Amino acid sequence: MATKKNDSERLDEASMLKVISGLEQEKPITKKLACEILNISYNTTRLAALIEKFKENKAREAKRRADLKGKAASNDEISFIISGYLEGETIDGLSKSTYRSTNFVKGILDKYSVPMRASSHNYFKPELIPEGAVRERFTVGEVVYSARYDSIARIDAEQHDPRNGWVYRIWLLAEKWQENAYQPAEELASLEHLRVLGVRI
Repeated sequence: MATKKNDSERLDEASMLKVISGLEQEKPITKKLACEILNISYNTTRLAALIEKFKENKAREAKRRADLKGKAASNDEISFIISGYLEGETIDGLSKSTYRSTNFVKGILDKYSVPMRASSHNYFKPELIPEGAVRERFTVGEVVYSARYDSIARIDAEQHDPRNGWVYRIWLLAEKWQENAYQPAEELASLEHLRVLGVRI
């Protein structure tokens, strides 16, 4: 009968590196302590297997990164990075999944005028819209990026205000919002230039 996996096991990268470092130092930690750090049952065979698998994965990742170093991004990579970021993936997460550096990922987002999320969202201080994504007017039904809400949004209606120019009623598509809001064009970013690249919006 298979044993049930402990949901509280700590097999993340930081914990694994801590254990490996501890076991390989001049005065190594005990295997019992290593198991405690990972919050797994005391089992030296499983501990050794986990460490071996982790090292193999790291070696494979390092080789893949080395193979890609200096190579330009393919169209598929560009599309994957941009669509992943727009859907809420982090730069670190995209770096790991593409075997590219975080600077490489940031460079792609910057080059193609992808609206950047703030490290900590502030409704009252929305991020600036990249120049390549600025528009004075949008069309009803268009999917855009809302800087104030840090969310992809669909334009449902427009009206012209003598002081603020075009103002749009939008439906916020991010899971945390799912509601209507009103925003002027200057706080919305066009995503049409990304569609041309084949990015799914």
